[in-house]
Amino acid sequence: MTDGFALEPIQAAANQFAIEGRLVSVQPLQRGHIHDTFVSTWSQHDGPRRYLHQRMNDKVFHDIPAVMHNIEMVSRHLRRKMAGADTLDGFRVMDLVPTREQRSYLVCDSGQWRTYSFIEGTTSQDHCKDPQQAFEAARAFGWFQAQLADLDATSLRETLPRFFSTPHRLQQFEDALAEDPRNRATGCVDEIRFAQTRHEMAFVIDDLLKRGEIPQRTVHGDTKLNNVLFCNTTDQARCIVDLDTCMPGYALYDFGDLVRFTAATSDEDEQDLDKVGTDQTLYRALVDGYLTGTGGTLSKREIELMPFAARLVTYTIGLRFLADHLAGDTYFKVHRDGHNLDRARVQFRMVERMEQEAEAMAVVAEGQ
Repeated sequence: MTDGFALEPIQAAANQFAIEGRLVSVQPLQRGHIHDTFVSTWSQHDGPRRYLHQRMNDKVFHDIPAVMHNIEMVSRHLRRKMAGADTLDGFRVMDLVPTREQRSYLVCDSGQWRTYSFIEGTTSQDHCKDPQQAFEAARAFGWFQAQLADLDATSLRETLPRFFSTPHRLQQFEDALAEDPRNRATGCVDEIRFAQTRHEMAFVIDDLLKRGEIPQRTVHGDTKLNNVLFCNTTDQARCIVDLDTCMPGYALYDFGDLVRFTAATSDEDEQDLDKVGTDQTLYRALVDGYLTGTGGTLSKREIELMPFAARLVTYTIGLRFLADHLAGDTYFKVHRDGHNLDRARVQFRMVERMEQEAEAMAVVAEGQ
């Protein structure tokens, strides 16, 4: 056993991938909350080499073939841009290691597995330490967006239907409110009112997409700071990871979620709402980094909408937390009574603070 995991099935799965040498060890990697992740070490002719293995969670991602199709498409597109080089503009790509049958993932008794080459000399961060790190993270996600600008988004599959749609999240909230199976609505009247009074903003992006005023693009979909690998020696961003939610969407979702996560002045479940807000210094660094990384691929309209996108995505996540609270905590893991309600309150307070600071935030984006 290794940290609660049976070792033999992990070793058996790892040995089904096209890796040279002898498997020396396997250790769990405490990263993320969806997949089971392990790092293996192999003895090879030029020394030890490590690989990353993931047992994919098909309870969250019901269509694993579609997820892997998208990852293959995105990775192959980036590899073509690199034209055989190890890096492009200083960035690396996490390369899938095929199975011995030359498939992108393995299906066996212990689950569905994929393997990546391990990127040495890098680390991820859960909290942003300074504006330079915020800039680097945003530059990385912007670079990722720029490299995928000429990838036909319709060639990707929608692995999580309507994942980016705020109107869909609003409807889920309204449905949960109408059912209210745990009789919780009376305890969150203010939050319900906050969500409902901002009903119109939910449709802005979807309407712009329908009218063709902003383009549909291939997006990352989960732009948390900890999905960037930073170089241990230079602190520069080196690689974007966790491509499970790469699918058709709008580029500003990526920027908005990056602001929501990285520039937050509090934890996502902070109970003291006086601590909640958006760090404007980090926000400016994120704007600068994202525009540097995208390198002119965003339209003028998209740039103008960057501050709004930060509000919209934060509002959207707040809707999801509030809906789950009303539904009885069926989706997000909770660790105390009212946990999802606390999370919703944080998101809505962030939206409120962004509304109050809208003029300053708009100047940052429009002045670039």
